[in-house]
Amino acid sequence: MRPLTQDPYSPERWSDIRVSFELVDVDAAENATAMVTGEAGISELDQTHDRVDGMDRRLASLEHNYFVLDGTYILPDENDNGQVGWWSEEISGEDSTFATPQILEFSFTADQSSIGLTVTFDDRANQYAMDFTIQAYDATGTIIAEDIATNNNQKRYISNMPVDGYRKVRVIFTKTSTPRRRIRIAEVVFGIVQTFDETNAMEMRLLNEASPWAESLPSAELVITVENQDRKYNMINPQGIYKYLQEGQAMNTAIGVGATKSSIERVNMGRTYYTSSQAEDNSMTAKLIAYDWFYFMDGKCRIGMTGTWTVTEAVSAVIADSGLPIMVNIPTEIGSRIIGKCIPSDATHKEAIRLIAQASCSVCFFNRADELQFVDMTLGAVADTLDNSNLSDPAKVLVSDRINIVEITARDEYGNTEVIYTAANKEPGEIDKIKTVDNPLVISVDTAEWILSVLQKRINYDLQERGNPAREIGDTVKIYDAYDENRNAIITREEYQYSGYLRANTEAWEGL
Repeated sequence: MRPLTQDPYSPERWSDIRVSFELVDVDAAENATAMVTGEAGISELDQTHDRVDGMDRRLASLEHNYFVLDGTYILPDENDNGQVGWWSEEISGEDSTFATPQILEFSFTADQSSIGLTVTFDDRANQYAMDFTIQAYDATGTIIAEDIATNNNQKRYISNMPVDGYRKVRVIFTKTSTPRRRIRIAEVVFGIVQTFDETNAMEMRLLNEASPWAESLPSAELVITVENQDRKYNMINPQGIYKYLQEGQAMNTAIGVGATKSSIERVNMGRTYYTSSQAEDNSMTAKLIAYDWFYFMDGKCRIGMTGTWTVTEAVSAVIADSGLPIMVNIPTEIGSRIIGKCIPSDATHKEAIRLIAQASCSVCFFNRADELQFVDMTLGAVADTLDNSNLSDPAKVLVSDRINIVEITARDEYGNTEVIYTAANKEPGEIDKIKTVDNPLVISVDTAEWILSVLQKRINYDLQERGNPAREIGDTVKIYDAYDENRNAIITREEYQYSGYLRANTEAWEGL
């Protein structure tokens, strides 16, 4: 949990949201090959299309009257300067113009389409080009779109130049904002970023959840209803952006709370990826829907075989087979656990990940850094307290049926073997209450004992509350019920809803 510097439950509370929608061609950056007229020794040309928007440091340079000895500049390192991007070889003259225009060009092996283009200059040092031209070419070398920028004063220039089927983008720089300066480009984004907040979003729902024993892998879901008076999200509007919407475009969400409007603190709520939109011709709003990477992991995983490997090896192999750019965060203790290799031949990549997590007695979900996070879901330090001061209704306490036997069938279809692992914890005279599980990756009774221990923690909470965006899945909270009893429990589900104000529906489980 990331702590806020103020009380998230102040009696008088302001809240807001911010969703940045990356209307970017989903594979243009990976397919781009960059070329330039020349570059300085510090330059890192490949960083101009690596999806990292902005410079890391305010780097010192010997350009005329630039390097001020005020402690705000960092001397370049010989080996690593972080995000640098492209620095032109040539320096502009006394009148800020170049004797020979400096060119940054990207070529592609397949047609690309973007609703626009975004050029990010050196935002750390406030260095940017004043005059430049952006051109897009088709496969025959014909210019199909052009944007001429003059007297630009922005560190991030957004070109609202929709263009279909381009194979090359060329940016021609002719003048810097200050005399005797290089062109410095941190990133070129093949699209634009649209921001939704309380001024143009009617309502938003963000759902995250995780299963305490990896019975399922729920996908995070974002649903946001936005203003659509100009009908740009309508399918048949020729001036709209519908044709530039691509499955997999990123949506980054933040929720803010504060005691006053000016003191609102926003918390990163993670990243989801656009899947669909809904808008009717007579509607003044549009609904956008996005999910995390689990939603896209529906391809068949064809890597199963007999034998064993570590969790880290298994997860890496599944992600590589999926072809998705998924980052992982697996603690060493979990990553080194041994499980079976026999992923079923009909399993999807998502199901393979679920089987890995369950066989290794762990839980996984996508965290707010957009990483596939594996955790041991156990009680920890109390991150938040939910009582009558921040619950909208008294806590609902649900007690699930008692399970006293867990049977796991582990069938290796490649080795043609089958083993049943059983764990039991029966009271004298108690009838059998059996939970059966199929998981071919299980190699010991430890997994059955772990699942049984989870299922025997039977108290679950359903909470209608004000919502604390700093709290995350897996955090431990202290919950007060209608009898003023308090218990520690682990957050397993959070649904935030915003419609001018913030509220939440939270579920928690009395963990191990």
